[in-house]
Amino acid sequence: MKPTKFSHHIGNIDDRIIQQAENMPNYGHRHRNHSIRRILSVAAVVALMAASFAAGVFVLAKEPETIYIEVGEIVFVEKAQEIIIFDESGISLILPDWWEGKYEYEIYDSGVNQDGVYIHLMVYHSATRERLDYDAGLLFGISFTGEFRPLDYIWPQPGFTVAITEHGTYVLLYPSDVQFDMDDPISSAEYMALSEDVRNIEIVMSAELLSNTINMSTWVRGVVFVSFFEDWAEVGSAVLEADQSRTLKNIIASLDYSIGYASFNADFRFMFDGDEYLFSSSTGTIMNTLGEPRHATIPAEDLSVLLALFDN
Repeated sequence: MKPTKFSHHIGNIDDRIIQQAENMPNYGHRHRNHSIRRILSVAAVVALMAASFAAGVFVLAKEPETIYIEVGEIVFVEKAQEIIIFDESGISLILPDWWEGKYEYEIYDSGVNQDGVYIHLMVYHSATRERLDYDAGLLFGISFTGEFRPLDYIWPQPGFTVAITEHGTYVLLYPSDVQFDMDDPISSAEYMALSEDVRNIEIVMSAELLSNTINMSTWVRGVVFVSFFEDWAEVGSAVLEADQSRTLKNIIASLDYSIGYASFNADFRFMFDGDEYLFSSSTGTIMNTLGEPRHATIPAEDLSVLLALFDN
């Protein structure tokens, strides 16, 4: 499989989603340090879950967002909402109404490193930020990274994958340390209430983003995500078909592993079912990178089968 294409793995998107959002306006303007209230046309909503990404995709009408169903008919009732727009990504966040005046956000571009461009949308608790310092009071953030990571990837920082494009991954991350003022019971209580309510925030994807990414509505569980390396730099990515994924996972499961690290130059990374392996096509050496380190050498016959998966 070539690393440059994975759009055909995304699956079929209901035409109604596209039709309802094809006229979604382009909110490319950058907003900083203030909240906004706006009615937004939406294509799909993915609820943020604190412990897992378990919500599905729901089709909503163009405007407004509040929908009541009466006598079998849909009645639309206008309601302004707290919304944050993540630049030109096609991602917006609908926050609970009571957050108004209690939060602020920044969009940062941290430049380019070996894994690609990093752009971050960080949402803060205003009162904590005022009492402590500029970087305190973080509630959550969404980042775009040039890394290619599946929906079930276990990130080093608490969080989960939102969507995967051909160019990288959108990931939602939570703070990994204390972010509130423990000496102020009022602001800390409000911070904790907001933090608990993060699970009720909704991610809104534009029709273009929804139909051109792998997300919870299009993800096939158990498929293998592959990253390709040259001199330890990630140069491409691919998603294996279901039957190819089964073949690769069966080979990996059949190996006789030794405990500990192995030193080798990897040119593949395999990611599936919350696990991750580095692999050298020249030596057949493979090593898992999560949990207790263990490595093995793939027999020549199985190695030929595995490498044949990437011939097309």
